Amino acid sequence: MPSDRPDPSDFLAQAQRMLRELFGEARGGDEEPWAGATRSAREARGPSPEEQRENLTFALATRAVEALEDLALNVAAIRQRLERTSPRPDEDDATGQ
Repeated sequence: MPSDRPDPSDFLAQAQRMLRELFGEARGGDEEPWAGATRSAREARGPSPEEQRENLTFALATRAVEALEDLALNVAAIRQRLERTSPRPDEDDATGQ
């Protein structure tokens, strides 16, 4: 059954692109965006307060996208269940109701 609703995966892809753009501009072009968030604890110096804030922001934004992906999957599952259990308009017309 086709619907005019936007595909949740389009929304998630856009959110991920926005995160990449946001954090891609904040750091130097040659540094891996995940490097700050995955930095080894064995480093001699800890991250600066600005780096800590940036890492936390990126981690929270990543978790938010993961939560949206979970939500989109749940909505899709609910929609499928509703489509399976609700009577279709074609069936009502065929029975004379």
